[in-house]
Amino acid sequence: MTAIPKTETETITDLSRVDRRGVSAHSCDSGQQGFTLLETVIALVLMLIVALGSASLFSFSIYNNSGGSDRALSLAIAQQAMEALRGATFNGTTTDARLNAGTVIQSGVIRGDNRSFTVTRQVVDNSTTLKSITISVRSDSIVNGWASGAGGTITLISQRSRAD
Repeated sequence: MTAIPKTETETITDLSRVDRRGVSAHSCDSGQQGFTLLETVIALVLMLIVALGSASLFSFSIYNNSGGSDRALSLAIAQQAMEALRGATFNGTTTDARLNAGTVIQSGVIRGDNRSFTVTRQVVDNSTTLKSITISVRSDSIVNGWASGAGGTITLISQRSRAD
């Protein structure tokens, strides 16, 4: 319980201990005055470490999404090339020149966002009535990582028989 001041001088003295917020200067413990500069710096360093960790995750995901995009474009190019060979004439009297046995390499096939691909088409005569067709597409944009080399090459294999 608070003592009631007895004189006017005692009241003025008590009011002089009150700061602008209306809190008495003696009512706060000295351990609760706020954060020290060291505590603030440590908190900022911890937040910086977390921010740099998430920034590296963003760059990792962008890199992998780019590789996935190149593989999807490679698959679309391989499917188009295979469909073109499936539609080529192959019967007892006529064989389209695209179905002649051999290997054809097309470099610098540009698709999508100016991405360059290498398309390899291989046709093998198994017999006079059967051909094996292999289409391989590799992105020239990716030089390292999971989508480079064999991991980034799309290969479609099919067989084509005569239509008669």
